[in-house]
Amino acid sequence: MVNAAILILTQNTLERKIYLKTTLYFLFKNFNSIYKYPIIILHEKDYDEKSKEEIKNGVRGDYKNLIKFKEIDSSDFEIPTHIDKEKLIKCIECNPVPYWRNIRYRLMCYFWIKNFIKYVENYDYIMRIDDDSIIEEKIKNDLFEIIKSKDHVYMSNLIHVDCGICNYGMKELFETIHPDSNDKLKDMFVSTKLKDSDSTFYKFKKLYEIVENKSFDNNEIDIIMPLMYYNNFFITNVNFWKREDVKEIINKIDNNGNIFYYRYGDAPLHTLIITLLEGDKISRSIFKYSKRLQRECFIDNNNNIHSYMPKDYEHTSCITMKKK
Repeated sequence: MVNAAILILTQNTLERKIYLKTTLYFLFKNFNSIYKYPIIILHEKDYDEKSKEEIKNGVRGDYKNLIKFKEIDSSDFEIPTHIDKEKLIKCIECNPVPYWRNIRYRLMCYFWIKNFIKYVENYDYIMRIDDDSIIEEKIKNDLFEIIKSKDHVYMSNLIHVDCGICNYGMKELFETIHPDSNDKLKDMFVSTKLKDSDSTFYKFKKLYEIVENKSFDNNEIDIIMPLMYYNNFFITNVNFWKREDVKEIINKIDNNGNIFYYRYGDAPLHTLIITLLEGDKISRSIFKYSKRLQRECFIDNNNNIHSYMPKDYEHTSCITMKKK
């Protein structure tokens, strides 16, 4: 058996506990009842013993013994000292796109780039799955065995295009960090134009002026969107993230600050780092799973309702359609 664990980051709220219980049910039903890997539930010291017991008792039989809870250090879920908090709040208030999210979402992205590695020192591989992700079909092979046998460093499921506004300037940042890879970076982004006839243009212009501290004088914006592995499910080799060259890149991303100001996502950052350093050591394992975003409507920061669900029940909410 591979020295591996499954990580779930969550909060002790009624809503998150309902999602977590469902996620665990399908995680065991469709994968972990066979392979029996430890599951580490990361939390911000908000899980008391009663809540831990509630979650564990929702898991059948002795499988509940695979569940462990681990507290996150307070400093690992706080805004870093080099981030201007007033500037950050102004950025969030711009709300240029529905999925702009809040400070906590940015802290989550920061955690999965900067801090998650310290909680998995004793493992060779870890799987991340979000507390609102559902594995909706049987996974017939041990995914940890697959990535180990291939000697790969990363495995995900779906390739996706992320929001160009949320990742504004990311391509230029990586061109600075990794100047010898400019040709490769061209293939990792797609671009479009946002013109001043679009209402989003003016929200972005305000955001740009806050972040960059200068005016935006053009009448169109080059929106450069990163290709990414949808990383609410991923498996990775822990040792990769301990490498000095990887840590150096992460520190430069951290110092840049745009995880917080522009809301750089952890998924495109993971994808770029791994593709640039170990592009031939990435696997895909395609199975049906869904995220809450595809199953429910959601309310944005301005209290507007959005829905990305299928139009009827003949279509699946699974992110991936193709079976493994």
